[in-house]
Amino acid sequence: MENILFEVVDLESPYHALLGRPALAKFMASTHTAYENMKILTPNSPITVVGNYKVSLETASAGSNLAESLVIAEEKRRIQTTVALAQSSHLNLVAMSSPIGGTAFKPSKETKDIMLDPAYPERTVRISAGLREA
Repeated sequence: MENILFEVVDLESPYHALLGRPALAKFMASTHTAYENMKILTPNSPITVVGNYKVSLETASAGSNLAESLVIAEEKRRIQTTVALAQSSHLNLVAMSSPIGGTAFKPSKETKDIMLDPAYPERTVRISAGLREA
């Protein structure tokens, strides 16, 4: 006779008991997860513990649905946090009106506009005024 310390939890699970490797080794148990059974050697004859495939499948499916809903809830929370951070940082930006209609950053240093093509004087590039010619 061997004693084993374990905890009982009120949780729907496809497993009736969770035994670690030390417990399985102590009882010289042999498990087969596909057939949902476990055999333990005794002096008289082996003890066979058999699981119920139907109950196991139902509880595993319910557990999977619960896990999926928890993951979705966490993703929604992260998205809301990210949106709130983006909105608060957007409000703190110093913006100026852009010719396209959006907002643009104000440059931190002096700049100058360089015309790209004399045929189209409205097409310019803004560069730092401190750049040297190459």
